[in-house]
Amino acid sequence: MSAVPPIFFKVANLTVGSLCLVASVSQLSYIAVNFNAFLLAIFGIALSAPIIYLEFKVPPNLYKFASFYFSFLGRGLAYILLSFLINFGGIFKILTTLLTFLLGVIYAIFQVLPQIEEPANFRGEAAPIAMGGDDDDDII
Repeated sequence: MSAVPPIFFKVANLTVGSLCLVASVSQLSYIAVNFNAFLLAIFGIALSAPIIYLEFKVPPNLYKFASFYFSFLGRGLAYILLSFLINFGGIFKILTTLLTFLLGVIYAIFQVLPQIEEPANFRGEAAPIAMGGDDDDDII
């Protein structure tokens, strides 16, 4: 039984994904001032858009190409990376960076806590529920 209700994960992921997407889009305006921040914003958009999309639908091929979205440790490290990508700018981006970094650390800690169950959208359609649960044993 999970000590954290599943709605917490949905709200946290939607909040962080939305805030990071808005921060990344606003960082696109730095193209004339700081081209590096502009490029980091493009990567921020590419990392934060799937976070929002995964709360509504799990694409069948995403587990194959971006399996880090389907574990607490992978998502936590992605949030920490995302917080470093969007830390240019004013107070909104600083608060968003702090929230994203904090949630990334919390998710990384959730990976080692056995009483925290992963939410349903952390399991891809092709993903095994348990480690070693692959059905590749019948390959000739």
